[in-house]
Amino acid sequence: MNSKYLLTLLFIASLPRTVCAEEEHTPDDGHTVREHEIHDLTEIRISADPFNPSLLEYSSPVTVVEKKKLVEQSEPTIGETLSKEPGVSSTYYGPGASRPIIRGNSGERVRILKNGVGTLDASGISEDHAVAANPLAAQSVEILRGPETLLYGSTAVGGVVNITDNSIPEYAIGKDATGALDLRLGTADKETSWAALLEGQADKINWHTEAFYLDTDDIRIPGNAESEQLMQLEEASGEEHEEEGSSGTLENSAVRSSGATVGGSYIWDKGFVGIAVNSFRTRYGVPGHEHEEEGEGDEAEGHEHEEEEGGVRIDMEQLRVDLRGRVDDVSDQIESVKFKLGVSDYEHDELEEDIVATTFKNKGIEGRLEVLHAPAAQLEGVIGLQAISSTLEATGEESFLPKTDTIAPAVFIFEELPLGDQWALQFGGRSEYVAHDPETFSSNEFFPFSLSLGTTWDPTGRNNYTMGLSLAYTQRAPAVSELYADGAHLARGIFEIGDSSIDNEESYGAELTFKKNTGFVTGSSALFVQDYGNYINLSATGAEEDGLPVYVYNEVEALFYGFELETAFHLHELFDLFQHDLDLNAQFDYVRAKETSGDEEDLPRIPPFKTVVGLEYAFKEMFSAAVEGVFVAEQDKVSQFELPTDSYQLLNASLGFSPKLNSDRYGLTFYVRGTNLTDEEARVHSSFLKDVAPLRGRSVLFGVRGTF
Repeated sequence: MNSKYLLTLLFIASLPRTVCAEEEHTPDDGHTVREHEIHDLTEIRISADPFNPSLLEYSSPVTVVEKKKLVEQSEPTIGETLSKEPGVSSTYYGPGASRPIIRGNSGERVRILKNGVGTLDASGISEDHAVAANPLAAQSVEILRGPETLLYGSTAVGGVVNITDNSIPEYAIGKDATGALDLRLGTADKETSWAALLEGQADKINWHTEAFYLDTDDIRIPGNAESEQLMQLEEASGEEHEEEGSSGTLENSAVRSSGATVGGSYIWDKGFVGIAVNSFRTRYGVPGHEHEEEGEGDEAEGHEHEEEEGGVRIDMEQLRVDLRGRVDDVSDQIESVKFKLGVSDYEHDELEEDIVATTFKNKGIEGRLEVLHAPAAQLEGVIGLQAISSTLEATGEESFLPKTDTIAPAVFIFEELPLGDQWALQFGGRSEYVAHDPETFSSNEFFPFSLSLGTTWDPTGRNNYTMGLSLAYTQRAPAVSELYADGAHLARGIFEIGDSSIDNEESYGAELTFKKNTGFVTGSSALFVQDYGNYINLSATGAEEDGLPVYVYNEVEALFYGFELETAFHLHELFDLFQHDLDLNAQFDYVRAKETSGDEEDLPRIPPFKTVVGLEYAFKEMFSAAVEGVFVAEQDKVSQFELPTDSYQLLNASLGFSPKLNSDRYGLTFYVRGTNLTDEEARVHSSFLKDVAPLRGRSVLFGVRGTF
């Protein structure tokens, strides 16, 4: 682990040279050599931010994964699709369910949105519940960190993931009809998938339709399903470990998903209003539940307690309706008003050998109103209202949560005060009321509020490079499962116990950022710390109930800290390569999380140090090639009853070819992507199933995308 300290020192030492590189590549007229870089950064807009800034203007840490990358590199889940991004890991509950983890924060500390409104599913309750969205159908995915995430609620203390599409067109499409078709075939899981899009414009009416389908078999793995650490533990305990894992297949890991969306909008000079209807369905296996296991703590996570219950599968569906609109130039005092509304009917069954054991239902509605006011006393900002109402119900012989009604109205404000051309001051606040009303417990009410303060420095006044410092105080109301869970959680493989006396989770955070947008070297870095006064932790007790390890929610003092670094060396700027681009990319992220009270134990399921290094080549828009190495360190800083996880290295490569067609109206791209080409055994430490469900082995994906 000494390498992470060396890399940090190397980056800090390189900062002065980075600034000098910018100066050397900036002519006297103030324009950089790489003008198209600036154009690209201004074209990418952050839709999750009410100000809709460009990537060039956005000073807080943000990652935007655009359509091209999503098409060529998307996985069946949003968690695995984003898992290589800076500061991001995943809950990996097999190929069918995986939610993003940001800076070690997961569950109800990471807010997942679809076009700025919550997904209104049950993925925040448990890692085995899939996010109701497929990356292949997305237009882009935004990962936000920093003080502005409080605009979306106290459950965004770790960050925000916003999945966008054009289901409700906000700007004129400009063509009678345009569309795209993607076809993909994969080897390691026998993937067959497609996605289709068709949209157009008729006068002021813009319409959009899309659909997707994904089908995979059980994934191929390089060896045993059980980890070496778990097998050694079983042998030491006199237990027989599972031999089936040596077959090279992760049993019960197949996925089948489909979805469709129909939407439209009316667009005029000063705004739009529109509606969209979306249907999403997925059926997937939960690996690691095929056999009886005796054990305790994380060593036995994911093991079913009765052999005759067999494999666990989840069958989920959601029907969702969205309304969205914007009015610009409302008055001299109001620049624009935006509203968003999402209504969802969600349900999933947890099945044992096709017999329903538990059914989860969530009927939810979420609305937002954002008012962007004109500059007043130099202040530029947004004031807004948000309200969430949901009814969560779990029924069946193995249900562990009571039916609970939740309401959560909130008011928020975020303001920026420019201090000349180089400095700006930002501050924000949010106040919420959260009420949980369960059938079998007393109701709970919470009044969380959050505050943030930050400043940014732009030395050139042109966003060539910026530095920022932010401070935040955040309160988060406990989630339903943290308060009222009481029973065997079948798919999670644990006996889960909540605590209805838990209060608001409080934390103080600080972040220092640096961002460089132009020149031979570009990139960003962040140092962060989050100090929790009463972190709500799901921890193993070492006890068993009904043959399952007992986990309880309790409050502990905890400290999270770490860094992220993402940089690119544009090698083509050293030579005259004539429309050839060659970039060397590198990124590093690290987070440490531990209790600061009692024995100061490490917190469970914290991602280890990660490095991603890649070389990308492109010629015009016709040909592209890339090779990438992913290096994930060993995680030996573990909590009680948690096993360490070995390090691993993955080698990935991709090729893309877009032949020039006779008509500019049509486009065609062929691509191939190889992942884990060395067939390395890789396990996600932040997963409950890490010791029984490794990542996929060597795989090759073939795809073609056509546009018109």
